[in-house]
Amino acid sequence: MRKINFKYIVAFAALGFFASCEPDNDTTNARVVKPVVTAAVTSFTIAEGQTATVNLTVNTPYFRTMDYKLELVGGTGSYKDYSTSGTETVLDDGWGVIGYKISVPAYAATASFDITPLVDYLPEGAETLIFRLYPMGNSNGLVAAASETITVNVSNTVLNEVQMDLTWATTYNAHGNLDDIMYAGVDGFDHSLEAYDFDLYVDPGAYPGATGAEPEYDNIASTSANGDYEIYIDLYDSPRRLAGGAAAGTGYRPTTLLNLTPVLTVSKPGLWVKEIQLSNIWTSNTIPSRVGGAFTAAIYAGKVTKSGNTFTLFDEADVQLATGRAAGNVMPKVARIK
Repeated sequence: MRKINFKYIVAFAALGFFASCEPDNDTTNARVVKPVVTAAVTSFTIAEGQTATVNLTVNTPYFRTMDYKLELVGGTGSYKDYSTSGTETVLDDGWGVIGYKISVPAYAATASFDITPLVDYLPEGAETLIFRLYPMGNSNGLVAAASETITVNVSNTVLNEVQMDLTWATTYNAHGNLDDIMYAGVDGFDHSLEAYDFDLYVDPGAYPGATGAEPEYDNIASTSANGDYEIYIDLYDSPRRLAGGAAAGTGYRPTTLLNLTPVLTVSKPGLWVKEIQLSNIWTSNTIPSRVGGAFTAAIYAGKVTKSGNTFTLFDEADVQLATGRAAGNVMPKVARIK
């Protein structure tokens, strides 16, 4: 029978015990401490149209880009009341509700982004935008607790001009972004209502609202001469266009008759605003003026009378809708008189 040397077994067991007591020098399981960004100022008071710059400091510059999200989480304003220098999130990028992507470059010790409350049409008192800044995307960095909330107090701005926009093919989706309004074409595909080309004309004027884009914009500046400025809406082009007696753009024509309803918004920003629904005027079968002749599909939508810095809006029946001397409250929406 083979003899077992218990002396050596005991010696090896002891060696294993002492080896197990050695400190663990393997750093692969060490906790990673992420860089932290801190905002220099987290509260601003500015007017619509002005810009607040948020300066960030990184406690430990990182060798990779750090992604953050700026999201409106409170206050009295809405997503459409501001813009930033970040990149807008979209529905399918995995960043949740609408906001802006803010990035700190690799190895950067500082970074910044801008927040600009927009000069909007609405006459309103002071409003507040409350933002949350937090890690998103690659989540390589953190945000100091005191810098997670950024508050922008916004005062109303009144412009001494009239601004107008005409929309007919877009609407806001649940995410807060503009989406095209679609219709079914006879070719079996969906098409945008941008296939119909409306133009916005202010006479006298240079016609900047006749571009083929959507929305169309025009304005009456503070430097414009005093007098009356007539507003016309024209269906310039559409899939109904005729060429040599035959229908052109056949594939883009709708399968059913569409009622086309442009919306004209006229405003003296910060003082008054009117939204006019232009319904029961055009259908998808209306022959556009590009074929029928200039202004054959146009309608007179009203006029603006300028006297110094006072602008007064009248509808097509010469009924006064708004004036520069009006109180700073939102006037009710009215439909065009049929």
